[in-house]
Amino acid sequence: MEEQRRVIELGVGDVDLVEGLWKEMVAHHRELTDGTYPVRDTEKSWRRRREQYAEWLERGEGHLYLVPGEGAEGAPLGYAFLRIGSSGPTWNLGDRVGDLESLSVTAAARGLGIGTLLIGHCRKRLRELGASWWSVSVVSANEGAIDLYEREGFSDFWRTMTAPIE
Repeated sequence: MEEQRRVIELGVGDVDLVEGLWKEMVAHHRELTDGTYPVRDTEKSWRRRREQYAEWLERGEGHLYLVPGEGAEGAPLGYAFLRIGSSGPTWNLGDRVGDLESLSVTAAARGLGIGTLLIGHCRKRLRELGASWWSVSVVSANEGAIDLYEREGFSDFWRTMTAPIE
């Protein structure tokens, strides 16, 4: 019988536990966009993101969730970083709005329900916090992630377009 997966909440001192998953996600983005868009050096990218995660956690704006691997030495299977903020001046989405800032599932665990588990956990937490709406941004070329988010009820609302300034 398969072990029941669990989601644990991490604190500021645990941020480094998701470093490998972040770096894997950056490499995945690099692969998906195939040089169309510039991707930061993996180490620099992690340093920047680590600083943001720590800052958001310290200010109480963020929640970091991890699905641990099996056994004492099992590498993490995935993580999600949920950020809480207020809605902007145009859309009446409530006083508290969630943003699924990051979701990363290791390649070896994709298709095992880890992303779905993390999204469900974040959705439950947002309800507890009084949020009614949330968002996620996804690279257009990441069809697997788009399929996951659509299955979980997300749909296009806002489109961000990018172009180099020549």
